[in-house]
Amino acid sequence: MQKFFLPLTVILLFSATALRAEPLELEVITLKYRTAQDVIPILQPFVNSAGGTLTGTQNQLIVRTTPKNLAEIRQILAGIDTLPKRLIITVRQDTGLNLQRREAEISGNAKIGNAQVIVPRRSGSGLVVEKSGGGSTVRGRVLDSQSSQDENATQRLQVLEGGQAFIRAGQSVPVQGQTVISTPQGAQTVDSVQFRDVTSGFYVRPRVSGDIVTVEINQQRDTPGVGGSVNVQQASSVVSGRLGEWMELGGIAQQRSQQNETLTSRDSDRSSDQRNIYIKVEEIR
Repeated sequence: MQKFFLPLTVILLFSATALRAEPLELEVITLKYRTAQDVIPILQPFVNSAGGTLTGTQNQLIVRTTPKNLAEIRQILAGIDTLPKRLIITVRQDTGLNLQRREAEISGNAKIGNAQVIVPRRSGSGLVVEKSGGGSTVRGRVLDSQSSQDENATQRLQVLEGGQAFIRAGQSVPVQGQTVISTPQGAQTVDSVQFRDVTSGFYVRPRVSGDIVTVEINQQRDTPGVGGSVNVQQASSVVSGRLGEWMELGGIAQQRSQQNETLTSRDSDRSSDQRNIYIKVEEIR
């Protein structure tokens, strides 16, 4: 029996001919519910033919590939190009502020020989106890106060699955300031009032897979501060969880302590500020 071996050049030619034997088709697919920008990133890895391309704009998808690969892409597209879910997104911002102040002082007057020693009393509230006798007076004042403030701010927005949405609300508040102007008599400072926007809102994009939702969110909340200042709170995150459940975006905890002490008095101030942001995504059926 004789064996015949084909040259390597002939084998490569046969292989190239086999590849050219399956032509590429150009297909324009009209999308029903999604845009080309939504589906192209998902379908691109499945274009597996040599020279295959996938482009599109708005609701038109342009595919150039083999008939077999085109059938596979159509099958995948059928599970993607579906009616987007209607979602309602709730962002909740919880703020807790606690303030504690303590004051204690001793004041009065006492006669020592021909000298009169006076310890003046500072203005302030609290419990005052006074004892007098023999031309001398001694007072003691004690103050222990504590206050707390809890605030809950909620915003809701309706959006289609995969879409983008933005909501913002607020007000313009007057801010006192000073402006230096030039006059023939020289520079002068005049009082001025400017308005600054104090707003709260968020930008969001949700994506749903089964009962799991992934949310891209940028949130901002401004509140008026002391002396015309504005407190700014911002958060940017990507979170994932189940539909209908609260998800925590983040939080801020601040504590401050200050103490002043003299020979006859002692003051202390403590404050704590806790801020948390939560988000919940629900499907509207």
